[in-house]
Amino acid sequence: MTKPIIACAVHDYIEVACLYGYRLELHLNNGSKVSGSAHTTQTLKGEGEFLCLVDPEQRIALLTILHIRALTPNPYFDAISLYEEGQDRQ
Repeated sequence: MTKPIIACAVHDYIEVACLYGYRLELHLNNGSKVSGSAHTTQTLKGEGEFLCLVDPEQRIALLTILHIRALTPNPYFDAISLYEEGQDRQ
């Protein structure tokens, strides 16, 4: 199986959220939800890409996120899905 690919547009929305410190609700592929303020992204060799949140501080692997909902009102996005319908996610 091939590794899922996150669209460039999704990366752009994540960068905007980090730039402005939007509060986000992340829906993860294990069924849980995580909330926090977007701070930065991080790439760790051999581990992948992460979204770093503050308040509370946590690091979430991008490949574990299914949907992002902006809790901070903004002109860029309300909610985004990281994968196309039916795309294989591991």
